[in-house]
Formats: sequence, C-alpha cells, structure tokens
Amino acid sequence: MSGKTPLIAAVVIIVILASSIFYIAASQSGPLAGVKVAVYDDNGTTAASQFALEAMFRWMGADVTVITGDDVANGALDSYDIFVAPGGCWCDERCQILDDYEIIRQFVLNGGSYFGVDGGASYATGYRLGLFDGVLSADCNGSGDWLLEMNVNRDSTGPDLSDEPETYTVFYEASGYFIADNMTGIIPICTYTDSGFAGMIAFEYGNGTVFLSSPHPEYEEGSMRDGTDFWDSNPDPDSEWGFMLKICLWLLEESPQ
Repeated sequence: MSGKTPLIAAVVIIVILASSIFYIAASQSGPLAGVKVAVYDDNGTTAASQFALEAMFRWMGADVTVITGDDVANGALDSYDIFVAPGGCWCDERCQILDDYEIIRQFVLNGGSYFGVDGGASYATGYRLGLFDGVLSADCNGSGDWLLEMNVNRDSTGPDLSDEPETYTVFYEASGYFIADNMTGIIPICTYTDSGFAGMIAFEYGNGTVFLSSPHPEYEEGSMRDGTDFWDSNPDPDSEWGFMLKICLWLLEESPQ
C-alpha cells in the first residue's frame, strides 16, 4: 500500500497542474484576451453581483482582478482598461469609499471604460460620479425581484446589435430607468417593454466610454457558471453574456485606453 501512495500523490499533482494550465489558457484566450478588468469590491457591494461579473468577464477571456477603494485611491486604475462597478448599497448615503470621484472620472476621461450595474450604475449618475448627466429613476416596474423581458435596441448607433434577438429576459431587482438632463449622445441599449424607458444605456465620456445597466445582465439564473446560486431556483431561458460581450467590445473600440 505504501508503494502506491507516491503514485497517487503524483497523479493528484498532475491533475491539479493540468487543471491550472487549462484555466490559465482559457483565461488568456477569447475575445477580450489581454484586456485588464478591475472589478470593484468593498464595503456595501453585493457579493453575488461581484462574483457573477467576475465570472462573466473571465468567460470573455479578460484578465480580471478584484480591487478595493484603497487600491483605487493608490492609483491602481492606471493598469486597467475597464472598471466594473457591481450592484450594492455602496453608492447611497452610507457610501464611505471611493469618495474621491475625480480618480474615476479622470480614468474614463483619459480613455478608460466604466461598466456599472445596479448600484454601480447609480454611482455613475449625477447623484455621485457625474459620468451620466441625469438620474436613475427607481422602480419603474414596481419594487421586488423577478425576471423581466426587455426590448433590445437593434438599431443602436453604438454597439452593433442588429443580429441580437428582439428581447432578453433580465433579472429585475427594483430596477429603474435613466433620465438625462441636458446630456446628448446617450445610446439606449435595452428598454422596458411597457414604458419604452431605457434601463440600459451606453455613451462616450471624454476619451472613454460608459455602459450602465439598472437590471442585472451578469446573472445566469439557473446555472452556477456565474459563480453564485443567486436566483438559480428561477431559470432564465436565455443568457445575456454574449450580448454584454458586444457591449464591451464597443466600449474598448471607442476608447484608446
């Protein structure tokens, strides 16, 4: 029996190494290979949204790193192409981090891309960061959580969405819609089927680009490939990851970062 122990250990090590090599190769291939993505995580961010966003960007082939408010304050964004702000309550009156808005603004102005979902989208509005000159009006379809069908803007003047389906079923979490003040150049990406209001938008800001979504396209409801079992008891008939990939490719193509 003792003679088999080294052999078993060697097999286990080989399997672990093979798995690691496969993971590294997978993370270095794909449409966003070489793109460096910073996913924000700190006091108040929602773990499920953060995990799902990490999984989604790794699926795209990006090099993903989780960073904190201290990292941002210490200049970490200089090394990244996309800053990803997940859902959570971190952008409301309890916000105690990322108070130096100018760091994020300059990152985008200089050619970086901002990808914000839910709380991360709200943070980018005039309420805090000011990338979007306007407000995110909450609860346009009522409070509560459910899967909601949204219309795709297949005539988009930004990302080419012409071959996308007419609708996607997206996780709605007391989500809202964007109302611009005097800002122009806003590209609606998805609108609510009943009101026509935009729940997802994209636009250029300085030399950079911005995508904001009040609902949650990062979740893969009914599947663990998003790194979380959140809402998996209610399977989604479609995935928005390929849709989001098109958005991200446009963000990168339109910004020189």
